[in-house]
Amino acid sequence: QVFPYLLVLPALLFELLVHIFPMLVGVGVSFLELTQFYVRNWSAAPFVGLRNYLDGLDPSGPIGGALAQSFLITFAYTVLVVGGSWVLGISAAMLVNSEFRARRWFRALFLIPYALPVYVAVIAWSFMLQQNNGAMNTLLVDNLHLLEERPFWLIGTNAFWSVVMTSLWRSWPFAFLMLLAGLQSIPAQLYEAASIDGASRWRRFRTITLPLLRPVN
Repeated sequence: QVFPYLLVLPALLFELLVHIFPMLVGVGVSFLELTQFYVRNWSAAPFVGLRNYLDGLDPSGPIGGALAQSFLITFAYTVLVVGGSWVLGISAAMLVNSEFRARRWFRALFLIPYALPVYVAVIAWSFMLQQNNGAMNTLLVDNLHLLEERPFWLIGTNAFWSVVMTSLWRSWPFAFLMLLAGLQSIPAQLYEAASIDGASRWRRFRTITLPLLRPVN
């Protein structure tokens, strides 16, 4: 039957045009010595083979050093945001998974960062991280007196921590939602039996919660 393939053909052509073809062109350009003199006519740039890749993988060179620094920053960002999201998510999930008054309000409150549009979250954090009248510096300098001067959060080395804080604030409710669903699928009888056997909270978390949450994690 040819008709189903004809229905998929427009999507396939757009995929080739938008993604595959530009990617192949980028791979071809990477073998050329593309400088400012050949930007207008990049096809006339001389062929250099793998030299661009060798320069990029040389940590002692400017390009390789910048690439290594970018990799380390990306690695640190990933570890901090993903690890922090999991820690906050599992803590909040275990909190609201227990029986106490107003836990439904806490569930709704924890999901606010995840429900807000990204644009709104970025604008709100950019206002809070301003140097002169931002909420962050007002709290750290004027109220808590932890800092003597108001630091720049949106430029310089502190920009990394600003991105980490914003991303962590945005992403941990998703971890909370997934981990809470996983916790609710664990039978309460397992915790009761372990508690009767004298297992501590940490042992119950290590031997029951973590193994049964492995698919969710």
